[in-house]
Amino acid sequence: MARSSGYSGKRRAAGATAIAIPLPGKRDDLELNKLHLAVAGAVGLVIAIGVTIVLGNLPGEGADGADQEDAAYLYAGGQALPDDFADRHPSLVEQINAELEARYGLTPDQLYDEAARPDGLRVVLTLDKALQEAAEQTPDEAGVVAVEPGTGAVRCYYGAEQASGADQVSAAAPHPPSSVFDMITAATALEAGASIDSWWSDQDTDVTLAVALRESRTGAMDAVAEKYGVEAVLETAKGMGLRTIADGQGTVYDLANGEYGGLKAADFGTYPVSVVDMAGVYATIAAGGLQAETHFIERVIDTGDDEVPAERDAATNQALAETTAQDLQFLGLGEAEAIEDRDFFGVGADYHGETTQAWFVGAIPQLSVAAWANGEAAADGGIGLWRNVIDTAIETNDYEAEQLPGASGEGEDLTEDIVGDDGQIDPDSAYCQTNPDAEGCGGASSSPSASDSPSADDTSSAAEPDPGPTSSEPDPEPPSSSEPDPEPSTTEDCNWPFC
Repeated sequence: MARSSGYSGKRRAAGATAIAIPLPGKRDDLELNKLHLAVAGAVGLVIAIGVTIVLGNLPGEGADGADQEDAAYLYAGGQALPDDFADRHPSLVEQINAELEARYGLTPDQLYDEAARPDGLRVVLTLDKALQEAAEQTPDEAGVVAVEPGTGAVRCYYGAEQASGADQVSAAAPHPPSSVFDMITAATALEAGASIDSWWSDQDTDVTLAVALRESRTGAMDAVAEKYGVEAVLETAKGMGLRTIADGQGTVYDLANGEYGGLKAADFGTYPVSVVDMAGVYATIAAGGLQAETHFIERVIDTGDDEVPAERDAATNQALAETTAQDLQFLGLGEAEAIEDRDFFGVGADYHGETTQAWFVGAIPQLSVAAWANGEAAADGGIGLWRNVIDTAIETNDYEAEQLPGASGEGEDLTEDIVGDDGQIDPDSAYCQTNPDAEGCGGASSSPSASDSPSADDTSSAAEPDPGPTSSEPDPEPPSSSEPDPEPSTTEDCNWPFC
């Protein structure tokens, strides 16, 4: 499969129903839309693609003290991996062995072998047997990764490697993320002090950051990225767990080196990233901003099942303020009933270039899952793949439903991006319609100085009509009074943000 140089196109926002007419090779080939996830629709999608949730072969004994099986590599529950695992997942096994050497100073020739090394060491992986088997039902042109928030443990990993000839979820095969990257851009603004009710120009209208992310408003999200700059956005991305990004020519940049070349803020949705990294990024959001290094090895044990100490533990860092993570969770809130009456957050997107691709990346507090699909496998937008893993995890691990906290109410309601050269805001704009007496909208307090950053008085006057922060509200309604969307922010018929 072609790498990033095989994809071309520029993002543009679409309505609830996107009709794509791809013209390969053109930079206007990209069309994306926020995927709608309703109870009946999501269940129907799972059925439609014929994905069966794996409920059998549940982990039994092992991790909690019982004997592990005799094999070089074991699932997290202590069961031996299938004999053909390495043949079907050579790239994954290569990554595991690289981690074994980097973190433990060990090589595969020190591991158990029934004939040659019956007293050799055994590697207990982070992979959950039931989740891995569910993931391996993924179609050939797709991939899915699940990462545990707070620990970075990879619970399942499948990139259709044997079928496609390449590991579709690794850094070696990145894909244009479209609007699933917008969570990183929004995090940059929130970390810099903006609120979810800050205002941004989206072509011929104005929208809040909340609306821009929820409705995949490409112009507004590009404006956010341009305000803070490529370096700031990628520094945020690196902190959240994005390790590499590729440009349109296929050049892969290691973010640890801080070399971003000619990347442009307006093109972040087109720059390919890996599925495993995006699972880690959303795991950081689910963990309250705590980023944990993604890893495949839970522990190494000897013949007596005693743990061999690692030379280096998986690294963690508080990449985002807890309030930032809280707001990002709120912005991506989905319909609780869609996955067994529990809160989750997620973002979905389609990419139409030389091939049609689709993403769905989202999390519950216990698990982050990134699903990507290409070609015919992309017909359902990745939701079915995501649901297959999430539903299996909930069933087999007895995850309790946890309520997400709601918006934090932190940050400043910025308006600089919608102020014209004359220091005024278009009185017909959504912002002025919502805040008619605000400075710059022709109200009594307006003046040419409105072109500067709004003062504390400006911000407070714009915010007074709002009902206030929603952090204490369990209902996933967005703050409606400060947003320009003419539709009610929440009704019984609209399950935000999948409306």
